[in-house]
Amino acid sequence: MSAARTDFQTRVDSIKQYMDLRKVNKHLEVRVIKWFDYLWANKQSLADQQALSVLPDKLQAEIAMHVHFETLRKVRIFQDCEAGLLAELVLKLKLQVFSPGDYVCRKGDIGREMYIVKRGRLEVVADDGITTFATLQEGSVFGELSILNIAGSKQGNRRSANIRSVGYADLFALSKNDLWEALREYPEARHMLIQKGRELLRKDNLLDESAPHENKTAEELALELQQQLTVVQTRMAKLLAEQTNQNIKLQHRIEYLEARLGKYENLQIGRDESGNIIYYEKPGYNGPHNRNANSDDDDDEEEDGDDDNITDN
Repeated sequence: MSAARTDFQTRVDSIKQYMDLRKVNKHLEVRVIKWFDYLWANKQSLADQQALSVLPDKLQAEIAMHVHFETLRKVRIFQDCEAGLLAELVLKLKLQVFSPGDYVCRKGDIGREMYIVKRGRLEVVADDGITTFATLQEGSVFGELSILNIAGSKQGNRRSANIRSVGYADLFALSKNDLWEALREYPEARHMLIQKGRELLRKDNLLDESAPHENKTAEELALELQQQLTVVQTRMAKLLAEQTNQNIKLQHRIEYLEARLGKYENLQIGRDESGNIIYYEKPGYNGPHNRNANSDDDDDEEEDGDDDNITDN
């Protein structure tokens, strides 16, 4: 027995012991054990996310795009979205496993995820749990409209059907929160998705045309506020950086001028025999020092070289 199998079996035994101690009924215990059997049989696919987690983000994105991009692009509301948005959404897909008889969602539930069927078969059933309206297989998508919160939708953000797994089923789920987080950086795509969702609802006669289009969802309002706050914060940071830079320059200039003032406070201006302006030390010092005034402009850039231009007469 391999180390991986031994570790897996240890986990199963621990679960069995827990169920025995808690007096879990046999029917539920059998379901749990069968789920572990399925988990082991499909461990390669179920361990994808764990295996990819050790890779750099860029490599994770490239692999995820290669594996899931085409599937996501087939979703009705995402068909015309730019590749950058799809790349972000691909990384947010979460694998979920449902056992035979599990309900993925029930009619009237609040929609918080959309699903893409990776493996398995599901049925859309009536409230009686017997009548079957449709079958969903690999590549099928459902729940995408409920996570958009479209104003005027007769369904609101509620599920419109009961969907139940026939056998074991692997589904990729994209949560509403993850979708709206990605849309923060793609306002044009957000608008396009809302409009496309309205068209799909209108086609199925599920859109209340009398509802004002201007009504914004909580997600849209939060998104706009976040964008406005980001703009204000960016501007404030830029202004603060500019002010700090100006203060530093001003302080350096003041220090420079103070140094020059201290250097020349004991000098007075005069002219030599040729008429050139020179500086003389005030009476009481060792003697006048000659300095050509035409070199002043150069001194503004050579603070440390001023003394070299002062010579004894």
